[in-house]
Amino acid sequence: MLPLLLIAALALPQGQTRDPKAPPAQTAQPAGKGAIAGTVVSADRGQAVRRARVVLNGGTPKVTRAVQTDDQGAFRFADLPSGQFTLTASKGGYVESIFGQRQPGSGRPGTPIRLLDNQELTRIALPLARGGVITGAVYDEAGEPAFGESLSLLRWVMKSGERVLDHAASATTDDRGIYRFPALLPGDYVVSTMASLTDGDYDIRDATFFKVLKPNGVSLSSGNISGKIAIVMDRTDEGTTGAPPTTGFAAVYYPGTRDVSAAMTVSIAIGEERSGVDFRLQPVPIGRVGGAVTGPDGPVPGVDVQLIDRGQPSSIGVRTARAGKDGRFQFSGVPPGQYLVFAHATAKSAKSFEAPMETAKAMAAELAAAQGNAADQEKKRQLLAQALAASAELWGMADVAGDGRDVDGVTVVLQPGLTLAGHVAVETGTGASPTLNRLMISVEPIGQQIAGERFQPPPALVDANGDFVIRGVFPGRYRLSIAEGAPSGYAIRSAVFGGQDIMDLPLRLTGDDKPAGGLVTLSNRTTEVSGAVQDSTGQPASAVTLIAYSADERFWTPDSRRIQSTRPSTDGKYGFRNLPPGDYRLVAVDDIEPGRWFDPAVLRALTGFTTLTVLEGGKLTQDLRIK
Repeated sequence: MLPLLLIAALALPQGQTRDPKAPPAQTAQPAGKGAIAGTVVSADRGQAVRRARVVLNGGTPKVTRAVQTDDQGAFRFADLPSGQFTLTASKGGYVESIFGQRQPGSGRPGTPIRLLDNQELTRIALPLARGGVITGAVYDEAGEPAFGESLSLLRWVMKSGERVLDHAASATTDDRGIYRFPALLPGDYVVSTMASLTDGDYDIRDATFFKVLKPNGVSLSSGNISGKIAIVMDRTDEGTTGAPPTTGFAAVYYPGTRDVSAAMTVSIAIGEERSGVDFRLQPVPIGRVGGAVTGPDGPVPGVDVQLIDRGQPSSIGVRTARAGKDGRFQFSGVPPGQYLVFAHATAKSAKSFEAPMETAKAMAAELAAAQGNAADQEKKRQLLAQALAASAELWGMADVAGDGRDVDGVTVVLQPGLTLAGHVAVETGTGASPTLNRLMISVEPIGQQIAGERFQPPPALVDANGDFVIRGVFPGRYRLSIAEGAPSGYAIRSAVFGGQDIMDLPLRLTGDDKPAGGLVTLSNRTTEVSGAVQDSTGQPASAVTLIAYSADERFWTPDSRRIQSTRPSTDGKYGFRNLPPGDYRLVAVDDIEPGRWFDPAVLRALTGFTTLTVLEGGKLTQDLRIK
């Protein structure tokens, strides 16, 4: 096993080349007298890796630098300020490695490097691991190689605090039907063919046939032809024909199932190659799903419509179309299954003044930095308020059961998004009350949403009285957050709606909800838990992950603020900040997938934890010794 950190007073060979992707030379970077240097080596053989990209981030003040290793695999960062730094390496064919990972290239957190004033840390060995490979072949229903077949690779990951299948890579079969997914992170994967039902969203039943005569002695560019050719037209704006279903190839999961829950997981270790992941395409009946989007004033044209396959992962089970001039939409090549048709659109009042989330944030930042008299600032504030009010969106959905035959007449009725109103107050006894009328409050989607996308409504501007109204909220689970203009040193202490603090237990909204007003409390009394981790010999232990989590299982929710993780720095020191008051457990684990600490099953299995109590505004020191 390669040593993670070797410190010596030897200087590294000079001559490494500058990374072409590094920040421009003219970019001002804070300077100091420290240095971090070392060598990038292959994780399997320990040989130097030339022309690898090494990126350094951190320090006080923060610096970001990148270099390319020389022919001996060496790199060096000089003139560094003190502080904590992260060090990463990458190169084509390898997976990105972070200094301090228990398994290089595992995708796990690394160890921050703590650099003191004028300190030089040299001869750091940074292992770089080759990526894994999944390869196999795809055959059609007759057992012949399927040429040009598109495949999708899905990886089990923690996303928004939940374990889901996420798109990882795409590939296409060659003339032998063979595909290959290279440079993969270690992990669990599912291989799927992509549905190749028709040419895009066109269907041969939408064709108009023309007779083509073979000219005497004339060779056409495509060869001597005669008979009929089909001109396929996009009939998005037209109704369906009611023709019987045809057949096509639907998505298939290895080893040959259309049900993702029955798919076989392919596990890949670092640098491992798995071959023979073969399967066949499956012909199924396919039809079309069509209908219209309507609103309070009749058909709504130009609306984005999603067809969501409830039996497929959201990363590949969503198709999008745009409604035509009469509000009609159509999806071709739809295999049997349970579907949700979901549509959303910006309210008509917003056409002249739309304000998406980023635009609203930019306007709020401009307002916060505005100089001039009160009248000018109030004018900007009113413009921002108008933009936010106008950007509220409409939504609608309808369930569809498909059996491979055409389904027409699906009606999606748009309705205004839900409204969430509240009041912001400052916790008493925390000093002078800050100004609130530049504060923006938003709701953050939690976990997997009902639609194929995680729609986030525009934020709300808090008025001088502390009141706010968030419009255009879709059904789903939400927590409150500060989008812009947070008073210095303040954070949300609680957000109580309907007697429930939605900062801990997410607010669940359906289309029939009429949420009551809420109270959002800000506080500047932050908490801190810090200490040092040592091994059995009393030396700093940095190659572990620390997890602080609530002792109350009610708070084991996706992306819970009462569950945090960190890696100790090279001197063993760690810190958790802004844990809400309460009883907690603190444990060190050897190696864990990022985000798995939000999984209740994982938390229940943890042993050897230390219990502690975090008080309001408290600063707690807790040292740990690992046996």
